[in-house]
Amino acid sequence: MKNLKINISIIILLLINFIFFYKYSSRYTESGIYISILLFVFQFCIYLFGNKFILLTHIKNIICYSIIGLIAGLVIISHFMIPVESLNVDRWSAISSFITEACNGNYPYYAKSHLGNYPGPMPVYFLIASPFYLIGELSVLSCLGYIIIVILMVKKTRLTQNLVFLLFFLPTSLYMVWEIFTRSDILTFTTLVLLILDSSTRLKNLNKVKSIILAISTGLLLSTRSVYILPYIVFFLSSLINNEITSKKLFCFISISFIAFVSSFIPFIIIFNSDFFVMNPFIIQSSFLIPRFYIFIIILVSVLLTFLVKNNTDKFFYSGLSLFIAILIYSVYHLINSGYEGSFINSKIDISYFIFCIPFFIKYLADYKADETLKHRNDGVMEPRNLSLPEASEGDELASGW
Repeated sequence: MKNLKINISIIILLLINFIFFYKYSSRYTESGIYISILLFVFQFCIYLFGNKFILLTHIKNIICYSIIGLIAGLVIISHFMIPVESLNVDRWSAISSFITEACNGNYPYYAKSHLGNYPGPMPVYFLIASPFYLIGELSVLSCLGYIIIVILMVKKTRLTQNLVFLLFFLPTSLYMVWEIFTRSDILTFTTLVLLILDSSTRLKNLNKVKSIILAISTGLLLSTRSVYILPYIVFFLSSLINNEITSKKLFCFISISFIAFVSSFIPFIIIFNSDFFVMNPFIIQSSFLIPRFYIFIIILVSVLLTFLVKNNTDKFFYSGLSLFIAILIYSVYHLINSGYEGSFINSKIDISYFIFCIPFFIKYLADYKADETLKHRNDGVMEPRNLSLPEASEGDELASGW
């Protein structure tokens, strides 16, 4: 079953990059489909044969720092060579119009981007984005999630079976370039949510003060995008089902998180009471993407996946899977209603939403492989262990996260 989950994770990651590469390479060459297939095969071969390489620790670090250098270079290129006004992606514009209207004392959810769209994210999203908007370069926010992931790879001291794949997948993925160039920030916010959820796996061992801080942070990060409720369901419901935490402690944690979440809307409700109930992120996200009926199906799928969770590592896999299924349902809905050209070519489907699931699958691969490998230090050389050995139990150190 674990090998199946690994293969699913890998295939989804490669498929998302294939979709990005095919869509945007096809705009410049008729051979886009063939180039995309070659890249898919190349990345898949790295997955199949990468574990045959013995990777020196300092080589791993050099690769990671090189990736960070590449990311920094992309930020510089985007700043000097790609004006935001030339973009057909309006996340930067939604942030700009929202903050501008708020500073002018107007209700910000009436603001429209340069493409005519209302701002869908929730208040804390704009609060976190505002410093990067004020410094004049939102691509810095776009790159943070990728840098965090690479830094976590640097801190990985154990050789994983797919370490080579993880190190080479990111710099050969077009969606990273796309996000930084377009000032998108999906992976950054998702990575922040992932870090919070990773911390929640140790909730039963935290003292009261740390638990409250974590609960408040959890609620505030939910006030960025509503789709994050899906991994929240997987993590917290599975913790209750598997008796990892008492119902009383979980209830207190969720209550504090809910209060923090609701508090982020209070200023809008008080100052713009009548406007808030006419236009707000709940209405925008539930009405402008897909009908509400499909949202209930998506939540139900997430709940059902929760019952398949057996340990903390599984939580990341099923969180990524729930997000992938949600965006797949959204995509199929528009594909049926708008056709291939209207939905895919003309961007009725926002394929960048698939990025939501990527950090969770990367985290699952990294953690699971850490469970399945043994570190041997010999002049900095790290060798894979015999995978037939018994796997670490859930309480062992090998099962720890990033």
